Amino acid sequence: MEQPVRHSLVQTLRSLADFADLDETTLLGIAGESMNLCWKAGSIIFSPGQTGEALYIVLTGECSISDDGGHEVSHAAEGSSFGEMSLLLNATHSKTARALTDCEILVLPKEAFQRMLAENTALSDHFDRVLKERATETSPSVI
Repeated sequence: MEQPVRHSLVQTLRSLADFADLDETTLLGIAGESMNLCWKAGSIIFSPGQTGEALYIVLTGECSISDDGGHEVSHAAEGSSFGEMSLLLNATHSKTARALTDCEILVLPKEAFQRMLAENTALSDHFDRVLKERATETSPSVI
């Protein structure tokens, strides 16, 4: 009988809505392909015009996603992910992502994210739904 993976990042990913339905092997792959980076409160994670290079998953802390006028359009706290729209649409960021508090963020590079989407139907289906939900929102902005 196969024993469940006890890797702490796998357990963390399993607890997140975006990744809860994925099997242990896929979660271990995400953990292996990613890196944990830290941003100090007030640091810019990405700015408008920058190429979407990763999916960001907040492990600790809080981030704000804001428009050109500085108005918060999304809030990413522990367990939230952001940056997926730029990856899914192969576009540059249209918003600013800023750490509100000191943050530890799991960063999954674009190439690994795209490969995992191609290899895993459940993950691909999930992010297809995210893309469709965002397309029906009031503005077609890219985070």
